[in-house]
Amino acid sequence: MPKYRNSLNVDADDRDPLISRRSFLALVGTGVCLLGLGGLINSSVLGFLYPNAMKEPPSIFSIGRPEEVLSRDGKLFNAKYKVFVETQAGKVRVQTAVCTHLGCTVNAVETGFKCPCHGSTYDSHGLNTGGPAPLPLVYFEVFKGASGDLMVDKSKTTLDWNAAWYSATA
Repeated sequence: MPKYRNSLNVDADDRDPLISRRSFLALVGTGVCLLGLGGLINSSVLGFLYPNAMKEPPSIFSIGRPEEVLSRDGKLFNAKYKVFVETQAGKVRVQTAVCTHLGCTVNAVETGFKCPCHGSTYDSHGLNTGGPAPLPLVYFEVFKGASGDLMVDKSKTTLDWNAAWYSATA
């Protein structure tokens, strides 16, 4: 026991089992560093193990009921699936909105489509007319699903803009 109540233990021969303040702070600092490093490694391992397949939208999706979709005429952009849905006189076709150069989303303009990233241009049917885009914009197959909805299959593509039309009466 120290001679005075508030004095520090400075006697080297004293076998006091208490840890010094410096050793305690060093242990706490080391523990905090190890916990931070463990959390960093844990989060990177969990991020690596998380499947990337769940982050991509499905290749077959619904664009709505036939009576709703076919009742309007014009071209609408679906941001979730990055497609343009075009309806005209009771027919519908779906075209990709992804630039074939580096995958940017193209914008619809008066003359067709234009990529805001690198300036690729496409005509109204999606044929590449300028810029670095190597391929035209494709059309996806549209069909009526078992639920009665109009479905789009992104795995089945065509470049023929006349054959891409789907008609509910056909």
